[in-house]
Amino acid sequence: MNIKTLIIIVFVFTSALGWSQNDSLVKNIDTLSITTTKVTDSLMVSPKKTNDAVRIVDAFAYTLSSPIRWDKEDWLYFGGSMVATSIISLADKPVNRVINKNASGFYKEFADFGYHNGKPYAAAIVAGGFYATGWIINDEWTKETGVALTTAYMTSGILQTALKKIVGRARPSEGLGPYEFRPFKNDPGFSSFPSGHSQIAFVTSMVLAERVTQPWLKVVFYTGAALTMTSRMYANAHWLSDVSFGGFLGYVCTKTVLKRLNQNKNNGPWENYRKNKITWTATPTANGFGIIGTF
Repeated sequence: MNIKTLIIIVFVFTSALGWSQNDSLVKNIDTLSITTTKVTDSLMVSPKKTNDAVRIVDAFAYTLSSPIRWDKEDWLYFGGSMVATSIISLADKPVNRVINKNASGFYKEFADFGYHNGKPYAAAIVAGGFYATGWIINDEWTKETGVALTTAYMTSGILQTALKKIVGRARPSEGLGPYEFRPFKNDPGFSSFPSGHSQIAFVTSMVLAERVTQPWLKVVFYTGAALTMTSRMYANAHWLSDVSFGGFLGYVCTKTVLKRLNQNKNNGPWENYRKNKITWTATPTANGFGIIGTF
């Protein structure tokens, strides 16, 4: 049984994977090949891995500061997401009406699942469980999964918490409609946008999906996120646009976090925080010297 699958069984209750087969050529290596391999291995020095705690802090800071490195295309993408969210909000009330009209005992069961799957304690158990298990069994894949989950939860979590306060959108349960906003109101009834449950569930699904290669496992992970998002609308706690943007927020943060963790794994952190570096060169001219900045 593959060690990765064993970890997934423990934390997300999925089926087992089989061991991959060894290359048959490995069994027939002659003496000369063995000697050559040993010499080659002795000359190869693996780069030292950056401390995981440092990598988490670095990726956290890098992700939150990403907008200062955005180019025109990035800002257009961001603007497009805002327009898309506004368009989706037009369906908030009709979707809310349909979901609540068709409520039943069955939906109550998966609503409970979605509620717990998107809570901060679930995130702590999953991320901490992966890292602790990886540390105990000394498995790098498992620890790296815990690092990615921890960082993605932190970055997307702090953003969604701030947005809830700033936007102050009324929940469906308040009966005020989807366009009632009371910014900075200290009331849970006005913290609908974006959905924190959707943000957490999508981070979990995306990180785990990126860490495996089996398509069916990816489907299982993303289905879990979809159930959580739907359950929050069934519970009359969020509008369609709330859960949509919560998932989008989880996606963007996770994508940036995974990219940064790959960069700082063996390289020094705190590097390349600016999108463009400028190299200054002094060039002789007819009147003296000129300074040229190269991007």
